Amino acid sequence: MSGQRSTLLFDATQRLLRRGALSHIKRIIAKTHPADLAHLIARFNEDHQVQLFGLVSDLEDRALVLAELADDAAAGIIQRIPRGEAVDILLEMDNDDVADLLGTLPKEISEELLDLMTGEDSFEVEGLLRYGEDTAGGIMTPEFVGLSESATVGEAIELVRQNRDVEMAFYVYVVNEHDQLVGVMSLRQLVISDNDVELKDIMEPGVVSVQTDTDQEEVARLVARYNLLAIPVVDNRNILLGLVTVDDVIDVLKDEATEDILKMAGAGQELVDSDSVWSAIRTRFPWLMIAFIAELIGVALITPFADSLQTHHYMAFFIPIIIAMGGSVGTQTATIVVRSLATGHILVHEVRRAYWRELRVALSLGGLFGVFTGFVGYLWSGWSVGFGLAVALSMLSAMVIAVTVGALLPLFFSRIKIDPAVSTGPFVTSAVDVLGLLAYFVISSLILSVIQ
Repeated sequence: MSGQRSTLLFDATQRLLRRGALSHIKRIIAKTHPADLAHLIARFNEDHQVQLFGLVSDLEDRALVLAELADDAAAGIIQRIPRGEAVDILLEMDNDDVADLLGTLPKEISEELLDLMTGEDSFEVEGLLRYGEDTAGGIMTPEFVGLSESATVGEAIELVRQNRDVEMAFYVYVVNEHDQLVGVMSLRQLVISDNDVELKDIMEPGVVSVQTDTDQEEVARLVARYNLLAIPVVDNRNILLGLVTVDDVIDVLKDEATEDILKMAGAGQELVDSDSVWSAIRTRFPWLMIAFIAELIGVALITPFADSLQTHHYMAFFIPIIIAMGGSVGTQTATIVVRSLATGHILVHEVRRAYWRELRVALSLGGLFGVFTGFVGYLWSGWSVGFGLAVALSMLSAMVIAVTVGALLPLFFSRIKIDPAVSTGPFVTSAVDVLGLLAYFVISSLILSVIQ
């Protein structure tokens, strides 16, 4: 749905809610795609979310809407509707989506719903809940068809027909007598092959797979690298346990990108969707405190240069540009390195290559902008060659420092198994500000004391 149409739908629904015209809203809901309904419902407060969800009459649509909602919003709705109604909806959802949702709920409610869910679905969901939510096991669907390598094409096609509701994603996976993954083929290849041919004769034996404890980011990278629509999940004995499909990978990429952007901005790890001021304060306070302490350290470091600042007052005019240019270059470098680490373009042990590339960029840009800034400083200070030279060298130094911090800090965080995205916020900007200013005052004070 386009942004304009989405806004019109929201405005119309809001007006109808104020008027209490629920029958009109119900007709609108009946004509709206479940994914668009989820987007619409998410824009209202919790009370209206439950009210609007209750107007979705079709059980299958309710399951689809709940699966499309963010886990927190879906959990809020599930907790506020009757337990029997909630169970009926959960039984319509894919088991991997149910596991994600139950993992968000309080433990007692999750266990209560699991007790009410009977049969194979409940068993599979409980199995998924054993895995970490950010692992391949946590996001896989355990509903798949594993075809025996000794089966013929005709037998395999019949088995696929009998399991038409199982998620296939255009691939069928072949297992041996011990349920170990041994091959894969496309549905197209299966259909066009002769009925009496055995699967082991036409399957592709080299299967790209992941284990249950593989991080979901690595799963997404493999799916993207090999252009897959699904990737099988196996245990340490290579027994096929489930599939991660491309729709789950898209959700992973979206969630990980959101998390990294928030970390890089120094806004915490979770997006604050509510209007709670206290939640926003609690989330951002630790990151701002880091920046605050770092800048206080910067104040202490430049205090000894107060006399130079009084003697050469025009030094103060160039503080903002030194900070801004260093901060921009540092953030750019850190963002590039974090992105390269996330996509696998740079490995942790390739520090030297990554740093050398960014250092050459800094030297080139620092030299260029150093000439510009130095010329301006020369004019601004009343034709002082010493100050012009000091500003030029300070700009070059600030950019080299910024690149060094921006490149090496994310690599250091990655080395010690901390998400490198956290380094791009207060850590990089604060360090670059402090070190850049220190370099500026040291260089300026030394050159001006010698030349003048």
